[in-house]
Amino acid sequence: MPKKPRLKGDRLYHHIYAWGNDRHPIFKGESHYEKYLAYLELFSLRYDIAAIAYALMEWHIHLFIYDKYGKLSEFMNNLHGEYARFFNKDTKRIGHVFGERFNNRIVQANNYGLWLTRYIHRQAVEAGLVANPRDYPWTSYRAYIGLAPAGFLRPELIWEQFGSGQKIFRYYESFVLGIEDGPVNWAKSQSGEVVGNRAFIKRFEHTHKKEVVEAEDLKNKDFADLIKKISKRLGIDERIVLDPVGRVEKYARHQVFHILVNDYGLSYRRVARIFRISPMTVINALRSQQEVMKKIEK
Repeated sequence: MPKKPRLKGDRLYHHIYAWGNDRHPIFKGESHYEKYLAYLELFSLRYDIAAIAYALMEWHIHLFIYDKYGKLSEFMNNLHGEYARFFNKDTKRIGHVFGERFNNRIVQANNYGLWLTRYIHRQAVEAGLVANPRDYPWTSYRAYIGLAPAGFLRPELIWEQFGSGQKIFRYYESFVLGIEDGPVNWAKSQSGEVVGNRAFIKRFEHTHKKEVVEAEDLKNKDFADLIKKISKRLGIDERIVLDPVGRVEKYARHQVFHILVNDYGLSYRRVARIFRISPMTVINALRSQQEVMKKIEK
């Protein structure tokens, strides 16, 4: 069954969370956490993504980001793709590191984003790893209370809600350590949700309804219509997609795979069934397409 189309667009705040494949660990040592943060900084800069807050746990990750130019899919594919290659090489393993798809929610900034950072920064406390979130090194919390440099982080959205000057560190710490409940139960809300007040949700649905409905309609149409639509978008002959000859035409089909997976939410297996190829062929094609894009961007 096709998955829901990814919630995305320009100038949106996202809560990203992802688990290890089959709930296996995604970090097994300090060097793994450090490498993930290095990639987070690298791709945040490359795609002009503002990383507002993060928590890296042994089995899962949480990110709060601002996506200015609608580059969410490219950002996450490169971030987790590069980290997975590093992790597999370092631990001498093969296979997926993360689950097939990351989860994301659209979040209204200010008050809702504020409470989201509290939820993210308390991950280690809620897991029973530490009593105080400042004692867990793999979240952005220490930067928020002035105990570590902010570096590539962009905490201004949250800080400005506590005033200015050194007092913001103390106020934010009191907020995170408090016992008040926020407007959302983040642990129970689902991927694909829009989190905010009624006006924000209504405005988002009005703005994005057309493209979401279009994506759903395309999934329900014949495959030929979908290929025709994507081929026209890419400016290529649809016959190339179905029967590519040579490296250039095969790369064109890889672009179609990328769109089917990232824009229309199809799984690797679904794409493989459509084209009557193996899922690994699709995975390798997408990986190859990412490598080509990297060379173009350099």
